[in-house]
Formats: sequence, C-alpha cells, structure tokens
Amino acid sequence: MRGALCLAALFLVLGAAPAHALLCIPLVGCSCTVTASDITFDSFSPLDGEQQASGVIEVDCTGVADVAPSVIARLDDGLYGSMAARQMRTAGAQQLLYNIYTGSAVNAPVWGDLTGGAANTTITGGLLSIGHWTTSREMFGRAYPTTATTPGGYSDTVVVTIIW
Repeated sequence: MRGALCLAALFLVLGAAPAHALLCIPLVGCSCTVTASDITFDSFSPLDGEQQASGVIEVDCTGVADVAPSVIARLDDGLYGSMAARQMRTAGAQQLLYNIYTGSAVNAPVWGDLTGGAANTTITGGLLSIGHWTTSREMFGRAYPTTATTPGGYSDTVVVTIIW
C-alpha cells in the first residue's frame, strides 16, 4: 500500500504586518517566495501501524533589513477532513487519516492556523540579514492506517500561508 501526501505548491504570501513583522529596506520593500517539498509516506501495510515522513518549507526573501528575521507559517485543513483530522484520499474516495506536526515528538502540536487548537509556527533563521534572507523549517507528517485501509495512492493538498 502506498500513501503519499502531496503538499502542493499552493502558497499565499501575505504582506500584512503582524506585531513581529519582517523588517524591510525602506522604498524597496520585501518580496518573498515559498516552496515546500512533498511529505511522501513509503509503501506500508495497515498492520504496520502509524507511518512517519517529513518535508521542508523554504522561505526566500529579498529587500530584508532585519536583526532577527522571522515569518509565520500557517497550514490550512487540506482538501479533506479538518485541522484535527486531516485526510488523504484515493481517486475512489477511500480515506486515510494523517496530520502534519510542528515537531517529530509524539506530543508535538498539529501545525495549522490557530483554529481548533492547531498551532501556527514561526520560522526563523540567522541574525542581521541585509538584502537577501533564506530559511527553512521541517514539517513532520504521520499517517494512521487501520485494518480497513485499502491499497492505493492517497493524496491531499495543503495550502501554506506565510505572514511577514
């Protein structure tokens, strides 16, 4: 059985400044791009239990003039399920529960958008960035097959929103 979460490159980059806004060069402003790798689970048997995989979100900004640059990364519910119980599906609508977490520990918070108890995550990197700033953050996926999980390719699409 193969389960693959395709974290598609659907990204929103918002310029609304939160309290900890990324500081930009005057008259130039900041411009950021975001990429994310897929979280791909290996083939597995439902009897194997929980499966883990990881992916990376990368943020690349220009026009930065900041001592300690950071942005907030939020993930939406995905196409199926909810923040508390995301679902991957096959073309035949078979379901596989999974979620994305802020860390690899069993008790790590669900990575979300601050609704339903899910955490958003601040992505930081480096000190004193003038001009160009690039940073990344690992995200951790867990899939939860059951004995009713059928063989097939499972996928979901999750939107990443970056706020600076």
